[in-house]
Amino acid sequence: MHADQSPSDRRSFSKKGADIRRQELIDATFRCLCELGVWDTSVRTIAAEAGLSLGMVRHYFNSKDELLAAVYQNMSERLQQQTQAILAQTPPDPMSQLVAFINAGLQPPLLDHNYVRIRFLFFELTHTNEVVRRVHEQIYSRFEKQLLKLVKAVAARHGSKVDCVMLMRTIMAYLKGIWAEWTLSNDDFEPRELLAELMPFWMQKLAPPGGAAAPAESPRPRRRAALAS
Repeated sequence: MHADQSPSDRRSFSKKGADIRRQELIDATFRCLCELGVWDTSVRTIAAEAGLSLGMVRHYFNSKDELLAAVYQNMSERLQQQTQAILAQTPPDPMSQLVAFINAGLQPPLLDHNYVRIRFLFFELTHTNEVVRRVHEQIYSRFEKQLLKLVKAVAARHGSKVDCVMLMRTIMAYLKGIWAEWTLSNDDFEPRELLAELMPFWMQKLAPPGGAAAPAESPRPRRRAALAS
């Protein structure tokens, strides 16, 4: 234990497990980023937000960069868990799985303005922060591999000769664009409705006319007004 930990810190340390304490610090860092931005967020402000001493914070994280990387990793894990839960409830054919995978990040609880805004903050940090950049590369390498595997499976099923890598990148770019439009827009439009406008274009490339089976349609969610009625 660090010398600057108070007796209350030590008592708290003994009552909570390491995983719980780490998650509390990750959550506190996320809240600071939302309120203060990255430059005004410091280890000291994170400690204050979490109600801990600097010594307690340093027991788990050596630097602000490590805390930032942990937040980014945690956000990715939340998206991964939501995606896997949705895929588990989706028919196992490649087309249905691909459509569900593409839509997974555009619905609650991850469809949250703070979540999307901080994701874009981390996109910017990849250009200046080596620790965050390494986490970003791991996250996006995994996402690209999952998406590309599904795209290739659909193309193979339907005998498509589409450039699967280019189509995968097109989908990724469009998803980022939807996130940006949604978080900057003055009205809370339904992002999956916007996605559904382009989905037939991708599906036609993956399952051209005369293929093995007709392409699955992207589900069109009811509008927010209809949901509220």
